[in-house]
Amino acid sequence: MSEIRGLEAWMGCLVDRELPTLNAVVRDICEASQNERSRADDLTKIILHDANLTSRVLKVANSVHYNTSFEPIKTVSRAIVQLGFENLKTITLASSVIETFLRGRPQESLINSMARAFHAAVQARAMVTHLDAENREQVFIAALLRNIAELALLSTGKQVVIDFIEARNLQPEQERSLAQSYLGTDLLSLNQQLIKDWSLGDLILEATENRSNPSLRARAVSLGNELSKQISKGMQNPGVISLCEQVSKLCKISMEEAKKQILLKADEASVIAKHYGADILISALPDPSLLKETFEEPTAKEATDDTNVDFSFQQHFNQLNQLILSSDNISEITQTALSALTEGSQISRVAIFLIDYKTKTLDVRYVSGKGTHLWRQHIKITLDQLHKGELLHDLLLHQKAIWHKCKVLKDLGKLTLLGAKGDMFLAPLQHNKKTLSDHLC
Repeated sequence: MSEIRGLEAWMGCLVDRELPTLNAVVRDICEASQNERSRADDLTKIILHDANLTSRVLKVANSVHYNTSFEPIKTVSRAIVQLGFENLKTITLASSVIETFLRGRPQESLINSMARAFHAAVQARAMVTHLDAENREQVFIAALLRNIAELALLSTGKQVVIDFIEARNLQPEQERSLAQSYLGTDLLSLNQQLIKDWSLGDLILEATENRSNPSLRARAVSLGNELSKQISKGMQNPGVISLCEQVSKLCKISMEEAKKQILLKADEASVIAKHYGADILISALPDPSLLKETFEEPTAKEATDDTNVDFSFQQHFNQLNQLILSSDNISEITQTALSALTEGSQISRVAIFLIDYKTKTLDVRYVSGKGTHLWRQHIKITLDQLHKGELLHDLLLHQKAIWHKCKVLKDLGKLTLLGAKGDMFLAPLQHNKKTLSDHLC
């Protein structure tokens, strides 16, 4: 069914013709990480060798997810000092993979596979928070690259690969026989061969094997991978419930806490994708508002009972307080705060816009509420397009909070892109007297 058949033929196609640059970068980074004496210098050289990679790495390194100090990181050497080797290695590997696979106009099947890999990585890392930074980042990368063969095959754009993936998605239990039929080799063998040839490490290899007693890190990678495949079925799906039980056991938390963690990380995956400039993935990532609808089914009385609303807000407040005391993950804390507003206080929609001073745009970064998921991907407001008299223009000009009543005639301007109709509260968020964002409810 294809002129390329068999393990060796596909390996030659991928490594020699399709992905030689990525192969070299990934191999160099992985080898540098094994050299304790010079690994920081080696990683710096790898990054600086490519101007585009340098720019992408510094952009992600300066994101609030990694750089919680808000002190600008202008050089790669400074990034290593401030963020640590493992964080920068993760940023470099992830940036290289994303740029390689998503360049140009990637097909929908590749976007979907990349989104699942990204979601799996975020979920897996959340399961090992008690481990040190080095092990957490290794888990993130292992989950991101666990299905590297599928990503590599799809990046070729070859019709036989697309046909195989479509057939496999319809009959996932028949993956092995379908791969043999379409490709002349099974996906697992190709995956493991790429992992070995690219020196991706033992953890990724272990996560692809069916060992009777896998390590905790490998279990987290496998669980993250399965969650990314199953979660679209809803939180009440028996398969998803089983995965939630496994997360609960692995993380030593209650079933309720495990479900909340999974929901929070599903949302955080979109935030981190935004940090990496991979906005194209967001539409293929889980929509948290839809997942929450299947998380629990409140009765009509519960939904309108003020006592239950107050209790819900107190639960979210307690969760936020615990998070602030135990975590330095600003993205997680911010997203939890927004969820508390929409779910605990019954504010319908909340968003935080970050000002990009280079491009002079307002960029949607954090959202909560039904219908907000794709704002991150589709809404970007150019500051020069704002005109005097509209709400956002006045907010930025005067730097004062605005409480807008829907009965008052006022120019909503660019807020109409968000479907703004009812009462709204807008306020500037600042750090060191510099406006970081606008807060819209």
